[in-house]
Amino acid sequence: MIASTSAAADEVDVAMAAAERAVLAAEAAQPRGQAAQALEQARGQWLSAQETRRKSDKLRLAEAAAANADLAQARARLDAAREEVESRAARNADLRRRLLVNREN
Repeated sequence: MIASTSAAADEVDVAMAAAERAVLAAEAAQPRGQAAQALEQARGQWLSAQETRRKSDKLRLAEAAAANADLAQARARLDAAREEVESRAARNADLRRRLLVNREN
């Protein structure tokens, strides 16, 4: 019984650490919009996991926090990539316009 209790505690500790790392990584991605909402949900779940006593609830909340934090980070990266594409597309359009103007002169 002691071994299974210890294993459960280790599993919870691993899940809590993973959730913390995921939340911190998502925060570093500076999410906005839906990504920020996913981060707030993850942060709330992580804080709830810290406060709860039952190991099963703690594990469930930590895993949910990690998943939502990963989602927030992925959405933030997607948003950043879209912004980069839009910026480069606008620059390309400007360069094309300049080339056309220079050809006419």
